Amino acid sequence: MGRGIEADGCAKFLAKNPPPLPPPDAGIHATLRKALRAGAEATLARLGPAPAWLSESYHAIPMRDGYISSIKVQKPSNGPAGPLFVLCFRGGFIAGDNDQQSQNARALVKLFGATVVNINYRLAPEHKFPQSQYDAIDSMKWIAENASSDLLAADPSKDFIMRGISAGAILTSALSRKFQEDKLAHPLTGQWLALPSVMTRESCPEKYIPYFISREQNSVNPMIDKATMDKVISLTDWDVKSDLRFAVLSEAPISGQPKTYFQVDGMDPMRDDALIYDEMLKEAGVPTKVDFYPGCPHGSVTIMGSEDLGKNNKIDAIVGLGWLLGRDVSRQEAADALGEALPSSTGKE
Repeated sequence: MGRGIEADGCAKFLAKNPPPLPPPDAGIHATLRKALRAGAEATLARLGPAPAWLSESYHAIPMRDGYISSIKVQKPSNGPAGPLFVLCFRGGFIAGDNDQQSQNARALVKLFGATVVNINYRLAPEHKFPQSQYDAIDSMKWIAENASSDLLAADPSKDFIMRGISAGAILTSALSRKFQEDKLAHPLTGQWLALPSVMTRESCPEKYIPYFISREQNSVNPMIDKATMDKVISLTDWDVKSDLRFAVLSEAPISGQPKTYFQVDGMDPMRDDALIYDEMLKEAGVPTKVDFYPGCPHGSVTIMGSEDLGKNNKIDAIVGLGWLLGRDVSRQEAADALGEALPSSTGKE
């Protein structure tokens, strides 16, 4: 299962730092947008201006309906074209933006000489399902078609990897299957799924239904309980029978999926989505890697950036990304690339 983190760490942190979500009958999307934007701005302030080795810029790109979306491009200031990464933000399809993963992106540029593109997509309740998915598809197609342009200066033949957290992992998992049929200009070589939701009980393969228990087992927790999940569903209005929402519904053969790295929270209602999908991929012959965080509710580790738990999660992510690239990255190298001190404890069980 990969690394684990001591189970009471998240509980202690969340007891002192209650999540900013309101009751589910309140304006949850407005509150979450404010919280995630504040978090992104705090990260940007901590990172400071781009150093000399890094180029950072925003660019407008067209969507299928004429809407102009934006991408954030982070890449080396000079040097040979490197691998291409696309990052998709979290926020339940109701919040978030393309500044969210700027620290990860800088680390990937520094460590791998990569071009990293953070995409945007339109949000509910203003834009219902599947608008976010359509925007992500259009963004991915544009990025793949323009990979070698001066703007991106990437070489996807060296690797082309898509990564998402939570809602972003939903997009990544579903689109990775979709692009088996509706092919990109360059094929994906890896996917990085942090806290994905890929199935319902009804769409869970029959042999795995006895193990699909986390929806009920973790229905009460400090981050995203059943009432909050129901509210998000009502705001997004997604189609539970669509393969754009749940990757497991895809008719594309799962054996055609790229290498996959998972990060999974043990107290997450969507925990078993990831663990079952991991088994499905392995059975189909797809190489996988899992880092598991017992006792942590959905997304809790991602808000603990200054704590050892949060630092270890970010370090795991960069090490796991190295695995997707076929590179052996030490935890010290990952910490250095992130600009973090290496925690004294890795949290191994």
